[in-house]
Amino acid sequence: MNRKTFIDYFLITVGSILTAMSIVSFMVPNNIIAGGVSGLAIIVYRVFGLWVGAQMFVYNIVLFLLAFVTLGVGFGMKSIYSAVLMSLSVDLLQKLSFPVFDASSTQDGFLLVAIYGGVIAGAGMGLVLWRGASTGGTDIVAMILSKYVGFSTGTGLLISDSLITLLAVVVFGPIAAMYGIITIFTTSKTIDGIIEGIGNTRTAFVISKESEAIKEKVINEMERGTTIIKATGGFSGEDRPVLMVSIRRREIGQLRHIVKTTDRRAFVVVVNNSEVFGEGFKDLS
Repeated sequence: MNRKTFIDYFLITVGSILTAMSIVSFMVPNNIIAGGVSGLAIIVYRVFGLWVGAQMFVYNIVLFLLAFVTLGVGFGMKSIYSAVLMSLSVDLLQKLSFPVFDASSTQDGFLLVAIYGGVIAGAGMGLVLWRGASTGGTDIVAMILSKYVGFSTGTGLLISDSLITLLAVVVFGPIAAMYGIITIFTTSKTIDGIIEGIGNTRTAFVISKESEAIKEKVINEMERGTTIIKATGGFSGEDRPVLMVSIRRREIGQLRHIVKTTDRRAFVVVVNNSEVFGEGFKDLS
């Protein structure tokens, strides 16, 4: 096993266990239905008493077949590992009477459950998704939507899980469903923060009469490549090159310093990136 594979499976393990802890400590004891197969499993658990983890594994079989077809074999193998680990962890933690948070014991308890449960589950699922896998369930659907429709993973999860959560209205009533929606929203935003926040990047466009000097400093001091885009000023009609450089968020200050000390009249636009692939950033593979 190479280093990258080890890191992948280590983080998938941590993420799967974190998600299982959130389900056992916050979701199940307080009937919080945060969508997905875990939400469906909790509903069936309350009605028929079937084990939550075992249900989740069964429900995931069809979704895994979709993952193999649309996202590749590598995705499916990692996801099977994650789903099996999480399903076993849920049932094991329940059997070991893992500590639970009783929402009725404190004021605003259900709101705290929705937020804390969502953050912990989102952090766990975010780690798993970040390493190219899934905990199973509707996050597989979310990744398919992300690949083929263009939604962010968190937004795709928000859409698919909200549909599942509507079923909770029938079983637990509208109040419980409302807290489930809060949990889904919190989870989706945490997932986006994990996936987009780790290695978050920006692209800067610099328009300056000293573009050559700025380019040399970016290459030599920041060790970043630049791309020169030919452009014409709309007001002056003059030809002027635009420097494009992709950087990490922490490097924005260094780039601003380079531009400021070279040409204080430069025009700089910095935009957010969804992802950057290539040398110095993520591997295309």
